[in-house]
Amino acid sequence: MKENKCDKGWSDGSCCCNCANHYEDFYHCTTTEKSDIIGDGCVCSVHKGWICIPPLGESKKIAHSNCGEHGMCEMHELEKETL
Repeated sequence: MKENKCDKGWSDGSCCCNCANHYEDFYHCTTTEKSDIIGDGCVCSVHKGWICIPPLGESKKIAHSNCGEHGMCEMHELEKETL
């Protein structure tokens, strides 16, 4: 198995890029003017940034937007190791 560590986050290898709560964010063609991003065509595959969706229980669901690809916070939850 490949070890899931990063040298751009915390000293133990924990980083946003290996967190189970970290997701890539994309534009959506029904909420973004196409000409603002790429001109004509669908923008659903255009990378917008990163978001964090921490598990806060069933009663509270939140998302933190404008996160970086690398970093660290107190809500880090290591993703399962990959092959």
